[in-house]
Amino acid sequence: MEQKIEKALIEKYLSSTELLVSVELFCFILTDIMNFRTIFALLVLSCTTATAQNNKPLNLTVEARGDYQYTSVDGEKDKDQSGFKGNIVDFVLKGDLSPKFSYAYRQRLNGINKDYTFFDATDWLYLKYKPTNNLSLIAGKYIVLVAGWELYPAPIDCYFLSEFCYNFPCYQWGLAGEYVTNSKKDAFVAQVCQSPYQKPYKNRTGNSADMYAYNLQWMGVHGFYESNWSVNLLEYAPNKFINYISLGNRFHFGEKVQLELDFMNRAASHQAFFGKDCSVVGQVSYQPTEKVNVFAKASYEVNKSGTDADVAVQDGTELTRIGAGMEYFPLKDKNVRVHGYYSYAFGKNTNPNGTVRDKESQVNVGVTWRVKVL
Repeated sequence: MEQKIEKALIEKYLSSTELLVSVELFCFILTDIMNFRTIFALLVLSCTTATAQNNKPLNLTVEARGDYQYTSVDGEKDKDQSGFKGNIVDFVLKGDLSPKFSYAYRQRLNGINKDYTFFDATDWLYLKYKPTNNLSLIAGKYIVLVAGWELYPAPIDCYFLSEFCYNFPCYQWGLAGEYVTNSKKDAFVAQVCQSPYQKPYKNRTGNSADMYAYNLQWMGVHGFYESNWSVNLLEYAPNKFINYISLGNRFHFGEKVQLELDFMNRAASHQAFFGKDCSVVGQVSYQPTEKVNVFAKASYEVNKSGTDADVAVQDGTELTRIGAGMEYFPLKDKNVRVHGYYSYAFGKNTNPNGTVRDKESQVNVGVTWRVKVL
């Protein structure tokens, strides 16, 4: 279980000499092109610390995705959402500082503009301390531990999502403690972090506020079944909380078929607790060969709570989205991916700035590539 949870965090290592030269070159290129002093400082600091300790400290990957997309609403082309577009370019930096300390850092380079600060484009930047084989402490920017498998892929690996996911800022600063059982089949995590709705609250009201989220998560691997469950208490306004119960379930049928089924219930005070505000998301994936993945996905979201507590799926919304797609990996290491998908949405979205719209049709094809610099 522990290896499965952390396989994206620690991979290959190189010698300290190769590390120093490569990182210095990468830092120079990034700084020269983008003038990001913060990136430069962080990379040099990581390199210097790692080299001094003579560990195997660093894995550096650059990844990018470009798409062609055609979007229409009720038969009318949406020109803003159509055409060739750069989707994401980012880099991922991770490794060990010592046998008990590790770190990870992912920065999206296309997310910085006048409305987006440097750290808004930082997905995660955290230090992990592991005093024992069972216990870990995590400090920094990390994924908000709201369960459900739809939320967990990296942005570069997402295609079409439910309305909730588009309106949930899922990376926040905070602290987390993780306990992994001796069997490595179960992990329990407690987290305190900034509320994902702190910035939306300020944008909506013009008032600053210090708001938090409190999260408990269980992830388990038991035979053909994987769990990703959580209970969450999040401030959507100062001293006003909304509760989530999120049950993510993944089933493996042999080696080639997977079924993911997520259920999330959302409720605040003074409303019926179950069934008034919830989401159901399902996806089935099939790999006929090692190079091909075919998937189909559907989501249903409804909010009839009669309150303004749910910022992500607003009161009066009832949306369905369906779609299917395919991924093709021409290389054995899967560092190049070609994808295509089609999705269609229907229903009512009461959020005037919402992403998923009634009678919205979307066709998308694109290419993703990853380069392991170190």
